[in-house]
Amino acid sequence: MGKYKIVVGTTNKKKSAQHQYNLVTRNKINADIRIYKMDSRELYSVEVGPYSKKQALQNVDKIKGLGITNAFITRA
Repeated sequence: MGKYKIVVGTTNKKKSAQHQYNLVTRNKINADIRIYKMDSRELYSVEVGPYSKKQALQNVDKIKGLGITNAFITRA
């Protein structure tokens, strides 16, 4: 099991999160949409992983190549 995940994007718009999720999964990268409750609103975070550091670096480059330039790696 890896120690790193990639946050593809975080938004307060469910439709935007679904668009990012669809783009990533169409390119054969398994993803999840996580919902975080913040005060009286919800944030939708598209996340992939967990990965080893090497896998995370490879996949973040692949995701950025899809036009999602704000994707970043974090510890899982």
